[in-house]
Parts: sequence; C-alpha cells; structure tokens
Amino acid sequence: MTCFGDLGVLLGLSILWSRVEASWRRKRQKRLDLLQDLARRVLGRELVSGGGPESYENTVAESVLRAVRQYQDQRPRSERCAPPTFGECCAVTPGLSAVRSLSSSAGGLLSPMLQHAGLVKDEVDVDPEDLLCEDVRCWLSSTSRGELERHLGFYRQVLMRPEVFAEDPRFFHLLVFLCERLEELLGRLSVTSRDCATQLAKVISIGKELLDGLLPVLLLSICDLLDGPTPLLSIETLLSSIETPIDGFAKLWDLDCGRILYELLRSQHFRDFWELRSDRGDRGQTKLLDLWLELRHSWVDALDEGEDLALGSGIHQLFRSKSSREVQQQYLDLYKQLDNLIKFLSMVAHYRRLANIAGDAAMYHLRSTLHHLLQEIEIAVANTLALVSRIMEEVRRTVMNITSGNAKGATGRTLTWLGRLQMIDELSVARSATSLLEAIQELRFLSSDSRLPELRKSCQQSLQQICEITASVEFRSRCAEVPPTALLAPDVFVGDDVESPKEDQKLEIFEVAGARIGPPAHMEAAAAQPLEALRQPLPPSEASRSTPPSELQGKECQQDEQDRFYELFFAAVLPLLGDGTSISIEQATSLLQKGGLSEQQQQEAFESVGAEQDLESEELRRVLERMARVQDGDQASGAGAPRRIPWIHGLLWDGRRLRIGEGFYAP
Repeated sequence: MTCFGDLGVLLGLSILWSRVEASWRRKRQKRLDLLQDLARRVLGRELVSGGGPESYENTVAESVLRAVRQYQDQRPRSERCAPPTFGECCAVTPGLSAVRSLSSSAGGLLSPMLQHAGLVKDEVDVDPEDLLCEDVRCWLSSTSRGELERHLGFYRQVLMRPEVFAEDPRFFHLLVFLCERLEELLGRLSVTSRDCATQLAKVISIGKELLDGLLPVLLLSICDLLDGPTPLLSIETLLSSIETPIDGFAKLWDLDCGRILYELLRSQHFRDFWELRSDRGDRGQTKLLDLWLELRHSWVDALDEGEDLALGSGIHQLFRSKSSREVQQQYLDLYKQLDNLIKFLSMVAHYRRLANIAGDAAMYHLRSTLHHLLQEIEIAVANTLALVSRIMEEVRRTVMNITSGNAKGATGRTLTWLGRLQMIDELSVARSATSLLEAIQELRFLSSDSRLPELRKSCQQSLQQICEITASVEFRSRCAEVPPTALLAPDVFVGDDVESPKEDQKLEIFEVAGARIGPPAHMEAAAAQPLEALRQPLPPSEASRSTPPSELQGKECQQDEQDRFYELFFAAVLPLLGDGTSISIEQATSLLQKGGLSEQQQQEAFESVGAEQDLESEELRRVLERMARVQDGDQASGAGAPRRIPWIHGLLWDGRRLRIGEGFYAP
C-alpha cells in the first residue's frame, strides 16, 4: 500500500506540474502558429530549421550571420523543470519495480494515458525566436531581390506585433538590426547604373560596416569594459546605452577607454556620418583629440613611475604593466585614426547629397577636392588596419602564453576575456576594408577626366530627347496649356553633319497665337521649305581668327526670331559654360573669340555694357548683339536691334533649332 501511496502522490504532483507546463506550451504553440501563419502569408512558405553556410562572401550577409549567432549563443535557455516521467517515478520510488514492469508489458495501453497526463512528451521544444534565427541561416545565401524584399516585409510584420513577440527585448533588437542590413543589401542589388551618387552611398555604407566590425576590437581586444553577459555589439546598441543603461555596459562610460569611445560617438562628424540628429544629447566637454593626448600622457607617466595602469583605465589586467606600453599606445592611436576616418567619411555624405542634386557633372567639376578626400580615406583605412594588426598580434601572443602551460592560474575574468575574443572577426574587417577601397577606386574613375566624353554625350542625348518629346504633336495634345518656350531644350548633336528632321518631327517651337495650338504662320511657311534653304552656309572649320569679320555673319532674321534664338541659346549654353544664369568674363571672351572678334573689339563689347565680372543673360545678350553688328560691318555702337544674330563657330541656327557641334567645344 505504501508503494501505491507514494506512486499516487508522485503521479498527482506530476499531473499538476504537467498542467502548468501545458499552459506554457499552449502559449508557445500559439506564438509559433501565429509566426508560421505570418510566414505563409508574406513568404509563401513556413519557416524551417536546419543548417546553412558557416560564412558568406557578402559582408552584409556575414554581419547578419554574426549577429544571429551571437544572439543564439547568449540567449538564456529556459531551463524549465520537466515533470518526471513514469520511468523516473519508478526509479526513485522503492518497490515500484513491479509497477515498472507492468508499464513495460502494458505500454500500449498506458502510454496514451501518460501522454494525456503530461508525463510523456510527444513534441519537440522549439521557440519562435530559435525557429526564426534558424530560418535566417537557411535562406541568407540567396541574393534574389524578390527574396530579400519578401523577408524584409516579413520581419517588419513581426516587429509590428510586440505584444506577441517582444518577450525578449534582444530579439527585437536583432530584428531591427536585420531589417537595416537587409535594406542596405537590397539597395545594393537594386542599383543598375554606375553613377557617382550611388557609389558615394556605397562608400558610406561599407564605411559603416567597417566601423561596426571594429567595435569588438575596441571593446574586447586588450580591454575589460563589459559586465555580465556580452550584449549585442553594434553602434546602435552603444548609442542606446548612452541614453538608457543596458546590461553589460554599466561601467563602460566611467572608464578611460569608455570615455574616449564616448567622445568618438558624440562628435559632430560622427553624427553627420551616422545620420543622427544634432540634438541627440550633450556634447562632451573634452574633444577626442584632447582626451587622446591626456590619456596618452597620463598612462605613460603612470608606467614611468613604476606602477601599472589603474583599474579605471579600462585596460585588462594582462596588459596594464610596463611591458605592454607599446600596445597601450597603439590602442589609443587606433581611436585617433578612427576619428580621422569618420571625419573624412562624413565629408563623403555631403558630396553624396550634392551628387543627388547636381549629378555626375557636379562630381566631375569637384573632382580635384573629391579625389583628395578619397586619398585621405585610403590612408586612414591603411593606418587603421595596421594598428588593428599590431594590437591583435600582441593579443595572440598573450593567448599563446596563457594556453601553453600557465592556464591553470588563469582567473575567471581572464577566462571570460578568452571567450569573448571569439567575437573579434579580423577576416570580416579585412573584407570590409577591401570592399571600401574597391568602391573608392570605382568612384575615382566615375569622376575622372576620362569620363567627360561619356557625360557630355549623355547630356546631349538627354537634351535632344527632351526637345523632341516637348515639341511633338502627341505631347502637346495632352497639355492643358502650351508649354513655355523656355522649357524647350535645344537639339544638341555631335559634329557638324546634322541630318534633317523626319517628317513627323517637323512641328517645332510653339508660340501662343490666340486659342489656336500650332505654329505661327511664318513658321508654317518656313516648315514648308527644305531645311537646307533655311540654313546659312557654315564657314569652313579651318578659317583662322584673322578672317575679316564681315565674312563671318549670322542669319538675318526678324526680332521675334532673334528672341527665340537667344532664349534657346541661354538655355543650352549657360548650363554648359556657367552656373545656368550667368557666365564669367573668361567664358564670354571665349564666345567672342569663336565669333572672330579681335581683342580690341572684345574689349569694346565688354565696355559697352560695363561688364567687369560675371555676365547675366541680359548683359550677355547685349554683348552678343554688339558682336552681331560688328560681324555685319557696323563698327559703331549701333542703335536698336541688329539685323542678324551673331555667328559663333560650332553653333548652327536654322530658324527653328539651335544645334551645337564639336567645333563649339574646341579651344
């Protein structure tokens, strides 16, 4: 009876225990079902667990895999007490061998009863967090743009359900990190054109990767800065810990190494580089370089006095002695080089904003300063990698000394330090640095002199397309109002041999003539004539500057045609030679030289309008009208509008279109 009494108590406790765990299992199963249902709706499949590559060539995928591994390794496993099985009850209770043998012989009948009571588990324990992490490792090798978009949408949907999946805050931090990296990878895969703005963005993105990869070196290599379990090491986590204390970073900001890291993260150029708001906290009273110099001298003075570095330095006890003086200074110098690198990369962000507005032409115009900046970035990267290599060489030497026979005397903090060293991924840092240098080389080419012909051709093609589309009947028939003439870009062709327009392109520049949408009468008459009849003979390209001005004359035309010529001339030439609204005296002088004017005639033309520096469009028109009168043989200042438009080498005006040939670009 005692045997069966003990058995009844154990079974009762086990059943009660199983009911408590069954409640937890139902809650977990509900979360799993919701996660899988969300995956089926967004991804079109269920999440799977299994293996995956241990490393990736893509630096973004490698950083994601590293974060997932770190989360899985540090995630506290729920050591839930499982109810004892029937066999365990028999093993610990005297006199139950007979009952145990009975259970073996009647297992087919008893097993369902035990399962119902919770004594036998018929399912595998899988948490939603573990399942999602395993699924990431399975699909991350895919580089399909559609696959990335679907998974990015799925993780965002999970983030939108904190009431279900936010039991572990670090799981949400991992999802945020995952979304940011997938957006970055998606942006790279979406790029189909090679332009400076895209390449500048790539330099910034890889620079952030490099800085994230160097964080373990700053925090773990020769330092003892963290308490408790190691948190996720990322820039976002560090910035959050400044505002709100996070486990693991409790003592970081009070130590010397933490103070200099604080100054690095709070500098203005770091905010610009990481795109943080300027009001994200108070600035440090001591700048990084000032603190670097202060720590450098204080550490050296302490060692010169025969003492080890203080505990407040943040350096691990293995590296506080005088024998580690060199690696201590190299560690401080690493912050100085990183500060320089971040400063230069923050300037790249300003160039990117300018490139987004003005395009590759602006980067070509600024190529000298841009190339100097890229060279400084390359130097800073090389210096940073050299310091990291020297620090890690000393770390490896110290590890070898510990593991070669003296590990018995290692303290708990030393063993913790040895375990954390696994988080330093030198290979990933080297990959990011290589990718950054390759991106810089590509950017240097895209803004070099050799790309000028390509930029010019692209500009000419775009202007030609704008003109043809805007002047077409199909486009104008869709417009509620007639497009302004100023919006019509001129045709730009390469070379002086220009083909005649096709018949369906004969409708050219419009003017408002009552309610009628169509060209004026005099333009209709001109359109009926052959195009060659409207052209003035182009002087031979080998004509010298000494050719008498009277032989270099523009087309004779009425005032309205002259207005149209100057409007298209300014729309085409001012963006090429000036800033779009004015040109310099030097560029205006070049135009007058292309018109065959002597130096004295050029000086008189400028004096007639009182021009001393830049010429606005109205002043430039008066100068060109003066040139047209000189070409027409009128040497006087002239009163009223000239009879002709000016002749400029490389420009051809047929009464409707302004064409720019190669001769215009020739010196």
